[in-house]
Amino acid sequence: MKKIIMIFSLLVVMLSGTAGAYNAPGTYSVPHSFDFAKNYYNSFGSPDINATIVGSNEFDRGQTITLNIDLMNRGKFLGFESDRTPSGADELYAAQTEVKLESKIVDASGIVASLSAAPGSPIEVKSVSQLIGSIRSGQNAPAPAKFDIKIDKKAKAGEYNLYLNLSYDYQQNVQIIDANASAQTYDANYWYGVMNQNQTLKIKVKKQADFEIIKTNGSLYQGREDTIEIDIKNTGEEAAKGAMAIINPGDPLSTTDDKAFLNTIEPGGTAAARFKVKADSKSLPKSYSIDTVLRYETPEGDIRYSSTLQAPVEVKETGLFQRLFGWI
Repeated sequence: MKKIIMIFSLLVVMLSGTAGAYNAPGTYSVPHSFDFAKNYYNSFGSPDINATIVGSNEFDRGQTITLNIDLMNRGKFLGFESDRTPSGADELYAAQTEVKLESKIVDASGIVASLSAAPGSPIEVKSVSQLIGSIRSGQNAPAPAKFDIKIDKKAKAGEYNLYLNLSYDYQQNVQIIDANASAQTYDANYWYGVMNQNQTLKIKVKKQADFEIIKTNGSLYQGREDTIEIDIKNTGEEAAKGAMAIINPGDPLSTTDDKAFLNTIEPGGTAAARFKVKADSKSLPKSYSIDTVLRYETPEGDIRYSSTLQAPVEVKETGLFQRLFGWI
C-alpha cells in the first residue's frame, strides 16, 4: 500500500471582490522548506468557486425564506513549468506521475460556507455556517447550500447585499518519492493550503403596498353602538387598488358592520374607514385594540391581504346624565 505523507502549509490566500462579481483565486507560491524529494514540475491553477441563487431572488418584505445557493467549481489548470529534468526510467516515471497528481490542484475539499448581511441591513441571516464537502473542477456541489433569511417588515423596496464566505482546502504541490518504473509503484508527499473566497449575492425586496394606522377618530360608550373612523396610510411603494378594510373586534366589542370600501390608496395616501361598533354594557372604560386587515389588488391584478394592524379605540364610561335620561 502506498504511504502518503501529507504536510499542511500555512499558506492562506485571502481574496476580496466587488459587488456583483465573484473573486477568482490568485496564484500562490509553494514553500520548499519541507522538500523530501525531487520536484520535477511546478503547476499553476487553483479552485474557483462560483455561487448563484437558485430561482428568483425577489421577495416580499416580512418574509422568512430559505435561500438555495448553488456552488460550482470553475477552477482551471493553467499549466506547469519544469523544475528539474528527470534522468533514468524511475525519475521519468516519477515525473509523469507527478504531473497527473498535480492536476488536482483545481479541486476544492472540505468547503465551509457562511452567509452574512451588512450591519444595519433589514435582512437577517438565521443559519449558521455549513459544511458543503468537496467539489471537483467543472462540477457543482451535490446539493445547494441552504440559508434561512428573514426580511424585516419595514424593509424598503430595493436591492440588498448578502456576503458569502467560502473556506476550503486545496492541493498545492505533489512530490513523488521511491518511484519504481518497473513495478509501477511510488510514494508521494502532498502539500495542502487553505483558501478563502468571498462573493456578493444580491436579493431584491419587491415594491408593494404597505399600511399603517395613523389614528382612530371617535369614542365608544358602555352599552351603545357608535361610529368610529380609522385613518389608514399606504406607506408602501405601490398603489392598493380596490382597497377594503376589514375589522374583527374582540370582546367586549362587537360589530355587524365589519367591512369598509376605500377604493384606491396611492403610495403616501390616506383613507378613512368608518365602522359601527358596539361596546358591551359591562365593558371597562379603557383603550382597546381592534384587529384590522386590508384587502387590496396589486397593479398586476393579484389579490393581497395586509398583516393585521391594531386600531386603538377608547371606551368611555356612561355618565350619570346618560344613565338617567338616555342619549338625546
